[in-house]
Amino acid sequence: MKGTNLHTNDLFRIDYGDRDWNWYRDLMSTCIRYGMPGKWLDLGAGLGLFVECANRFGINCIGLEGSDYGIEISRIRFPNIDMRKHFLEDELPFENDSISTIMCYQVIEHLTSQTVTFLFKESYRILKEGGVLFVYSPSKYNRKERLKETHINLYTNNKLIKKLTNSGFEIHEKNINSPNLFLGTSRISVYLMRVVYKLFPFSYLSATANCIAIKP
Repeated sequence: MKGTNLHTNDLFRIDYGDRDWNWYRDLMSTCIRYGMPGKWLDLGAGLGLFVECANRFGINCIGLEGSDYGIEISRIRFPNIDMRKHFLEDELPFENDSISTIMCYQVIEHLTSQTVTFLFKESYRILKEGGVLFVYSPSKYNRKERLKETHINLYTNNKLIKKLTNSGFEIHEKNINSPNLFLGTSRISVYLMRVVYKLFPFSYLSATANCIAIKP
């Protein structure tokens, strides 16, 4: 990633820590609940953990990743994984209407606004009718995430929704965000912020900018 002094393997260690494929079970269950059966795609797949999780449950999932390190580690860990080298600034290597479900998890904050626009339009192109795009990213109002060196482009919920609808998507679920923990991280504080955010889902109260979008 441009503008950082960290090596790629250092970035992966920071971002993924001690995770394994089990860490992505809840994310995958959300995809099963809202997504479409068929061929899945993980954009910016990192170490391929989500791809591995999906495939362990019998789902045909492909990962696109620009890092040789990420692809190498994923293949060492899970030899049959389908991880392909690809830069998200380039046209996605799939035919029109060929993918059922796309995951874009913690990716767009690392990309320029122009690249995100292109990526959403490409995602729309390759998705089947009724196909689903899942986008998870930190909110612009998440101070901790905003200070990270590699986070060059953070969104508010409203801005993300606008960018998706401008690309042709319909929004299926927009309130799947986590609240900003302004009151601290104690159990009571977290509970109170969840209640406040549920009652008043304003962008500045959200720590994330997540969305589930459908190709109509």
